[in-house]
Amino acid sequence: MPGARRQSIMKRTLGALLGLFSAQVCCVIGIQVEQSPPDLILQEGANSTLRCNYSATANNLQWFHQNPWGQLINLFYIASGTKQNGRLSATTVTTERYSFLHISSSQTTDSGIYFCAVESQCSPGTCSLYTNPQLGSVPLPATTTS
Repeated sequence: MPGARRQSIMKRTLGALLGLFSAQVCCVIGIQVEQSPPDLILQEGANSTLRCNYSATANNLQWFHQNPWGQLINLFYIASGTKQNGRLSATTVTTERYSFLHISSSQTTDSGIYFCAVESQCSPGTCSLYTNPQLGSVPLPATTTS
């Protein structure tokens, strides 16, 4: 689809409805990450909650938002407990291996793809983030621990 026509359709679509899409399942080196619901469309002003389940003990969890223009935004980096940033909040329960991302009073700027990344327990300096983006099952760049 030509770029100008696609942008025009996207602008019209964003007017009344928000499309929040989350990836479903990914498994990388034995760590499974699953989000629900897999797809979500809601009215502007509505509230929504996404859930991320993971199969291994994790040090930290991150929530990301990729907007319709491809920009990747790190929303939260959270080991456990709850964090809030404006209309967004995230809660991670490490003992139960899940996290919630709650969006209240949704706006058109909330449209895009949401996904979580889990940092597994590992030896110092060898941790990797495992994600569930639909773009592929590849670990994000290694992080260091102190």
